[in-house]
Amino acid sequence: MCIQETKCFEFGEENCFNMWGSNEIDWIEIGAINNAAEIITLWRRSCFHLLSSVNRNNFSIIEGVWKVGDGVRVTIVNVYSSGSLKEKKASWDEINAYRACQLNRIWCVVGDFNSIRTKEERKSLAMGLNYNREMRDFNEFIGKAELMDILMVGRKFTWYKPNGTAKSRIDRVLVSDHCALVIKDSCPDWGSKPFRSLDV
Repeated sequence: MCIQETKCFEFGEENCFNMWGSNEIDWIEIGAINNAAEIITLWRRSCFHLLSSVNRNNFSIIEGVWKVGDGVRVTIVNVYSSGSLKEKKASWDEINAYRACQLNRIWCVVGDFNSIRTKEERKSLAMGLNYNREMRDFNEFIGKAELMDILMVGRKFTWYKPNGTAKSRIDRVLVSDHCALVIKDSCPDWGSKPFRSLDV
């Protein structure tokens, strides 16, 4: 499970166990910056064996063995991008550099990229020329990483401004063409401030 933007400085053991419903899990987390962008990646010990992990400000990477079936080696990247194109591009370049030096080709990159691929993915009064550059850079990142964008079912956008003046598809799942993972989108009711999670 990949979670972004918990608004907690540290999510902690008790919260992880309570959310999962048992203590048969492991996780890595990156603490929130300015109380806004903690990233947590959780997995069931009986299904996934962690081999290595990398934590950066805007993403975490875990590599391990999926124990189900033949024990496939997979890499999962959990992303929360800032609003700055310069910082986003730096993160994308770093993820691509890591991918280029890895032997494992089965990748799943999931999260809030805070970027769109086409103009149709954002409806706003403030569409400007900078979006063209950002779309180009984002599509270039996806192409260089040799990832495929999993299509959404049931809705076009993942973020809505409360007053309804803007909406975007900024959350997505990108997979390598070698990836045979089944991805389930769930929208649990977390109370007054719900957030989406993607169970991988």
